[in-house]
Amino acid sequence: MSIDRAGLAGVAVWVFALATWGSTASGAGWIVVLLVFSCAVLMPLSLGLIPGDPGAGAAKWVMILAALAVVVSFRAAAGPRAAMLVLPWFAICGWMALRAASYCWRVGGSVSQLTLQSARCFPLVGAAWLLANRAGWMPFGFDALIVLLTAAHFHHAGFTLPLLAGKVSQTSPGRWSRATCFAVLAGVPLVAAGITATHFGLLPWLEPVAVALVVAGSLSAAALHLRLSLSTSRFGKWPRLLWAIAATSHIAAMALALGFGLRTWFPALALPMPQMWAIHGSLNAFGFGFLGLSAWALQPQDAD
Repeated sequence: MSIDRAGLAGVAVWVFALATWGSTASGAGWIVVLLVFSCAVLMPLSLGLIPGDPGAGAAKWVMILAALAVVVSFRAAAGPRAAMLVLPWFAICGWMALRAASYCWRVGGSVSQLTLQSARCFPLVGAAWLLANRAGWMPFGFDALIVLLTAAHFHHAGFTLPLLAGKVSQTSPGRWSRATCFAVLAGVPLVAAGITATHFGLLPWLEPVAVALVVAGSLSAAALHLRLSLSTSRFGKWPRLLWAIAATSHIAAMALALGFGLRTWFPALALPMPQMWAIHGSLNAFGFGFLGLSAWALQPQDAD
């Protein structure tokens, strides 16, 4: 079996970020660790899982080099120099989003296909907020921490969630799967809209409703993966084990997200923000994201 040198290089980039900012999981540096994990490990790992993806060879190396530039940007003060280092990653996300939009235009497809392709589009939003953070910009008056959290959110909830929901929907088609994809497609942007509305003191009901919708879609995607993990006749032992752990991690993470999203009505259910990104973010990045993608990567992919 050949060694995936690009994958090892991506892990090395992330380990460097972990050694630099990972001293405390409740510190703001942990957000950088989670964000770099998506850029350097998860996105390269996902290449080939979505129809229309570029070949994994050169594209994977370009992603990892751009992720390294992102790491270097966080070692500089926010400003033009740090922003310039993020531009390659922004360009890659833009290129992937254009490819996905072009694929949908040419091929069309079901709601599961649209959900899969959205996993190549939503990260562009995260890259834009990452660029804003490193440039020192404060869109809509949000502080630097919220700008960074938004960037991380769209590199995980806007990436691994629609990708895994789309993959499991294609494998287990039906009304349940379609409803899951609709909830994810609508919920991810609505959560961002709801947080923005709350920031401006508008539509106080929008954020809790949006969070409830994305939590419903997320729990449904986790349940579908749990069902796959029980399909002994269709899949190997290791993918089924990884799916079971990934789904369990996601269920725990989304229970915390629901409590946080309903904090306007039930403040006692919400964890403080540092604990929220430390626990919820880590469960989604390492449990749901990495293990879930790894399980799908072990499966033979349909030809495009």
